[in-house]
Amino acid sequence: MNSAKAALESAVDSLEAAIGPILSRMKTLEASSQDSEAFREDRSKLAAQLDEMAAKAEEAAERARLEAEKAQAATAQLSKREQEFSNLARESEAELDRVMGVVRSVLGA
Repeated sequence: MNSAKAALESAVDSLEAAIGPILSRMKTLEASSQDSEAFREDRSKLAAQLDEMAAKAEEAAERARLEAEKAQAATAQLSKREQEFSNLARESEAELDRVMGVVRSVLGA
């Protein structure tokens, strides 16, 4: 009976010794699982933030493109006005030269 009791106690001690590392590993896996879940949540939040930032960047790029088009149209309009002014200045200069020629001919005559 004593030997059976000793054998049983030895078996229980061996079982407890074997269960210790298993329990330790299980706790480690549970902690990893919790870390993994936290990582997934963080990843999900970061993905949402990235999507939001990408949408804002797209909107900013579109606004910049529209502003560039407006600036280009304004520059084209300004160039057209400058050309009209140059033409008017040339025509005015030619008219003044013609008038000066008439005045010179009248004065010289």
